[in-house]
Amino acid sequence: TMVTSRSDIALEQSYPASVEGRQSIRIIPRVEGYLAEIRIREGQRVSKGQVLFVLDQATYRADERAAQANVDVARAGVESAQLAYDSRKQLREKDIVSDFDLQSAATQLALAKAQLKQAQAQLESAQSNLSYTVLTSPSDGVVGSLPYRVGDYVGPSIQDGLTTVADNSQMYVYFSLTERDVTERMQECGSMDKMIESL
Repeated sequence: TMVTSRSDIALEQSYPASVEGRQSIRIIPRVEGYLAEIRIREGQRVSKGQVLFVLDQATYRADERAAQANVDVARAGVESAQLAYDSRKQLREKDIVSDFDLQSAATQLALAKAQLKQAQAQLESAQSNLSYTVLTSPSDGVVGSLPYRVGDYVGPSIQDGLTTVADNSQMYVYFSLTERDVTERMQECGSMDKMIESL
């Protein structure tokens, strides 16, 4: 026979879990192009605003120059139309030209101004596209894997992104409990909040 004694023991139970940082941001380019530079390495800690990747900029620089030239042409067109309108206005005051001529000059001026606004919008779009060729870190964090290499063609369609930047200043552990575990722990603790605190 054996004499048994009563004692308290701590039971441990383990659960499969995943550990994640506060946020994990995929870095996806907004424009297409060949990857020209990779300025980081896997596992490197980066700060917000730090340059991570640079895409080939030649095409986008050419688009910007063409758009700037269109703005210059449109601006010259406005100046020319303004001179024509001012001239017609003076001539109309002296009854040398008709109201139709003055109205026609006013219409040409309005058209030239509209063309200038359109050219300026195209320039802003070209400048935005050029700026999108430089990809920076949206937050402080740690760089994940780098599946792409210099020379690869990338764009907005890549689902997994060029890499991820994980902000691990706060870490979270995700795991699941079975219904039985939840019921038992609720009975022990008395409420859901106390149960969560005990975990």
